[in-house]
Amino acid sequence: MVDSDEYDEDWIDDEPEDDQDETMICPECGAEIFDDVDVCPICLHAIIHDTSPWSGKSFTWILFGILGIIATIVALVMLFP
Repeated sequence: MVDSDEYDEDWIDDEPEDDQDETMICPECGAEIFDDVDVCPICLHAIIHDTSPWSGKSFTWILFGILGIIATIVALVMLFP
């Protein structure tokens, strides 16, 4: 006989885990693959991941960032001549 303190059915979780790997489509064969692979396991095509900090940013945000840096430098030069 199993003691009720030892056997607990609450460990069964119906919700999906948050740390599941993201998937993407292989640009060569179109297979659904995990986002963190370097080579497609189906067609062996090398997957290039864009790790640039500018990827996904619009030109406007990049321009505002550069203008903000320039404005900060100008303000510091004017405050401390």
